[in-house]
Amino acid sequence: MNDMPVRIMQFEFDAEELKKNIPDGALNLGLSMTLPYIEPYVIRTMREGLKHTKDKEVAAEVKQFIGQEAQHFRQHRMLNDLLRDCYPALAGLQEIEDQMEADFRRFTKTKSLKFNLAYAEGFEAAICATARTAIETIDINAPMSDLSRLFIWHLTEEIEHRTVSFNVYKHLFGDYFYRVIVGMYGQYHFFKYVFKFAHFIAKHSPPKVKGAADSELKALGSYSLLFLSLGKWLGTLMPWYNPAKLVLPSKHGEFAKIYSELALETRG
Repeated sequence: MNDMPVRIMQFEFDAEELKKNIPDGALNLGLSMTLPYIEPYVIRTMREGLKHTKDKEVAAEVKQFIGQEAQHFRQHRMLNDLLRDCYPALAGLQEIEDQMEADFRRFTKTKSLKFNLAYAEGFEAAICATARTAIETIDINAPMSDLSRLFIWHLTEEIEHRTVSFNVYKHLFGDYFYRVIVGMYGQYHFFKYVFKFAHFIAKHSPPKVKGAADSELKALGSYSLLFLSLGKWLGTLMPWYNPAKLVLPSKHGEFAKIYSELALETRG
């Protein structure tokens, strides 16, 4: 399991640094706002899938996957709490958060395991496609704050566990057309919330000071990054798609090593 370690990280977020990233980094911050809701949903789904999994290797991967995802949403929750504290107007984000939480609780309660696993795989496939594109663009030697490190660490681990939800779905169901249809719905549903959060953040934060440098988060990703990821995303819809066969960014291994060294602890 060394290629999917659970890294226990500690990031120090600076309020003034975060303010510099608003609203330039609204899309990335909007993504961050979704993670304490979608990742617990995916974890619940994978735990349910684990109960039915007969393949020991797949089961072991699920446990590492859950460990990584649990670390992700906890770190993003701390960032999101700080974001709301930056400007009183951003307290209104909570209404969108409550809507998203209610949606995922409803999915867990009323939808089948097949639906929830297909949704989870649609989410993971889209995020991995975006992560692969983003990692290719990052200057590994550039100085960066913990705010940027958080996102790059998360992207690195999304690539590491790219096969897990796919393998669980294939092991338990293997219905290609259902996976694609529900996965595309999941991607629409998820990104709808990313854009809702991003729009709210951009609208309710102070305007960027004229002449100020672009934020770190804008450099890490933007709407253009989603466009550049389109080809990779379309590839996940093909009948022959298998995330185990993806060509990974050349920098991925370097980032994986960096974050293993920065971790307070690694498990697995």
